Amino acid sequence: MTHRKLFVLWTLLCALALLPRAAEAAPVTVGGKASTTGGTSGSASGPKRSGFELPENIIGGNAITALLPVQVGFAGYLPRVRIGFQYERQLYKAHWVYVQIAGLLDRGDWHTFRLPECGLGASMGSCNRGTVAGFDLGLGYSHKWFLKEHPYLVPIARVGLNGGAWWYPYITESRQQARERTWSMSVRGGGGLRIFLLRNLALGLDVNLVLGFTISRDRPLARPPETNANFLIGMEVLPLIVEHRF
Repeated sequence: MTHRKLFVLWTLLCALALLPRAAEAAPVTVGGKASTTGGTSGSASGPKRSGFELPENIIGGNAITALLPVQVGFAGYLPRVRIGFQYERQLYKAHWVYVQIAGLLDRGDWHTFRLPECGLGASMGSCNRGTVAGFDLGLGYSHKWFLKEHPYLVPIARVGLNGGAWWYPYITESRQQARERTWSMSVRGGGGLRIFLLRNLALGLDVNLVLGFTISRDRPLARPPETNANFLIGMEVLPLIVEHRF
């Protein structure tokens, strides 16, 4: 009986001694497969990136842009609000052409319109404030740079030719000052920046210098109509631009 107990005890001790070596020799199984890029896939892979990310490439070819600018005339008068739309076509890489159409709005009196006087005498209500309305058309060329390190940022330089007209206030069929209407022709050059939040959608800012001339028709009180030409120097600031590419 004693020999049998000793034999069983010896067998257990040998089994315990062999267990660590068997555990070391057993293969380790890990979920997923090793990749050629130095990482692993499956359950052994790292956490996936989540949240908003700026695009690594953007769409080219065509663009429609909403223009919400403010204008100011340093020499000569420009209606202060210009709301328009622009279509652009990519010719080759960074070279684009564009056409614009815009509506012009303002409100003021003869001081706002840079006139030396009301020009309608001292009749009651003839020099009150009123609304200016008109239109503007343009075409031109723009150069859009590609930044390899930051493709979602697109600097722009542009130059174009614009022409338009606006009419001065009429209230209850009564003119508010001697000037009736103005035609304008100008060259606009400047630049800006687009920030693409998506591959086809961007927000931006532009600043353009305006150089040109205006031709106005005046009809002073009790005198024949007159045509006056003036130089035009101004600036166009576009604080909010929305561009859609397709």
